[in-house]
Parts: sequence; C-alpha cells; structure tokens
Amino acid sequence: MPSSSTPVDISAAPRAVVSTAAELIFRVGRSVLGAERVPTAKANAWAAVCADQERARIREENARILLAR
Repeated sequence: MPSSSTPVDISAAPRAVVSTAAELIFRVGRSVLGAERVPTAKANAWAAVCADQERARIREENARILLAR
C-alpha cells in the first residue's frame, strides 16, 4: 500500500513567531515612544537620501578645494 504523506513546512512556525514578535515590538514601541517617534521604512529611506546628499556635497567641496590649489 503506497503511503501518501503531505510535506510539512517546518519554517512556518518560526516565521509566525518572528512576525508576531515584530508586531508586538512595533506596538510597544509606538505606545512607549509615541506614533510619531517610531522609526519607519519611509523615515529611514529619507535619512539615507539626506546622508547621500550630504556626502555628495562634501565630495564636491573637497574636489573644489583640491582643484583650487
């Protein structure tokens, strides 16, 4: 008699635990820090854009100084 076994996804439980923990941490952070102070992907992306612009400004200034010599 052939055995019909269905595959078991052993990664489903850890993913559920991580997802639940992340949601809990987010909610606690939002309640402790306030909704406006919780870091978001949008805020992180904007900070990265600003940092890139600042580095570009500094490189440009350094190049101008070196060319002035």
